[in-house]
Amino acid sequence: MNAKELQAKIQDYTRYAMILTTVSVFLYIGVAFQHAGKEAIQIFTMMGATVILLGGAAFYILKARKMKKLLQEQDDQ
Repeated sequence: MNAKELQAKIQDYTRYAMILTTVSVFLYIGVAFQHAGKEAIQIFTMMGATVILLGGAAFYILKARKMKKLLQEQDDQ
């Protein structure tokens, strides 16, 4: 891959991580502050989705870091 493609992928992965983190924050706020009228299964589902989304965000952050290292190695050569 060339440097331009790597830079584009790094930006995409960073955006994916931000979006996943934002959605998980909204779900967590719904769990933390609005218990009235929700059944336990709904709360557990939202918390599970929050954990999965945060895991996805961490995955994309790690991929972006790996791409940044690869890009730096290419620039050093």
